[in-house]
Amino acid sequence: MALSWIIAGGGTGGHVTPALALGEVIKERGEKLLFIGSQHGLEAKLVPDAGFELLALPSQQVMGRSLSGRITGILRILSQVRAARRALLDRHADVVISVGGFAAMPAALAALATRRPLILVEPNAIPGRVNRITARFARMIFLGFAQAADSLSSARPVQHVGIPLRNDMTKAFNASGSRPEATLPLHLLIFGGSQGAHQINETMIAIAPDIAHLEIEIFHQTGKADLVAVREAYAKANIKSTVVEFEYDMPSRYQWADLAISRAGALTVAELALAGLPAFLVPYPFASDNHQVANAEALSRVGAAECLDSKPLNPSELIEKLKAISGEPKRLSAMSQSAMSLSRPLAARQIIDQTIQIVQESAV
Repeated sequence: MALSWIIAGGGTGGHVTPALALGEVIKERGEKLLFIGSQHGLEAKLVPDAGFELLALPSQQVMGRSLSGRITGILRILSQVRAARRALLDRHADVVISVGGFAAMPAALAALATRRPLILVEPNAIPGRVNRITARFARMIFLGFAQAADSLSSARPVQHVGIPLRNDMTKAFNASGSRPEATLPLHLLIFGGSQGAHQINETMIAIAPDIAHLEIEIFHQTGKADLVAVREAYAKANIKSTVVEFEYDMPSRYQWADLAISRAGALTVAELALAGLPAFLVPYPFASDNHQVANAEALSRVGAAECLDSKPLNPSELIEKLKAISGEPKRLSAMSQSAMSLSRPLAARQIIDQTIQIVQESAV
């Protein structure tokens, strides 16, 4: 039984990448698939670039606080629900998978209106608002972190499967293997998500003179704004480094690195676990419901990472941690093994396989 699929959601890479991972599994099956997202999110570029069809709606995250703003927001959402509903009917969709983000709401509501099974994929340790709202109507909720169940409706079935990762990541790493023991110079991978992280960039600029004596080599994805300043700081401190605005081949960078300094988005945490890469995690302090702290704690609890306070990020603390760990290869190896213990490389296939069963049971 060939199915017609809708995958909805987006906004950030943490939502779009799991959606694309699911899309890759569906594509292998040769079945019909339509993504529904926003004109304003990363999906507007990443989904077509990956070769998938996208219905991009004018979804917006913020609804006005005034009465007129709320009315306008509600009318806008209703218009988008109608557009999503037409797409579901035109495509004879069998199921809608929501990966969360504000862009998922129109298609999730359209699934309810057309009585299509709604499946949720929640990548974060603390679920986002859209998935919390729609959870009570879902046939199944697949979790990236087990503790996310505590924030969702207890009336719906949940399953912890991990976060769907794309083929380039899962093929690059053998989850049952191990990383070679770190040697000097220590390879340090620094990144802050697709847009970089200004706070991390500023801190590395500040501490560059203090870590110049360490045997380290740095690969740093800065984003656009801080590219030149970071590059100049490392050059002035005579630190061997490669500084880029954006890196497309992250699997290779994970393989190269001995230690990461990064934000703690759900996708980043899942990729670090798959790669078995130890990390100093700096949760984004303004993330909704402080979910990046919860994501980071999933790794720090098992000894795979250290969580640094980002309110503010203390340069002296980071200096001392880098000094300490650069001479402890066995500690890095232990952190790596702990990270791998959390890896779930088959999450995307498990979600698709079980969704097929749900749809087939619904059709009986």
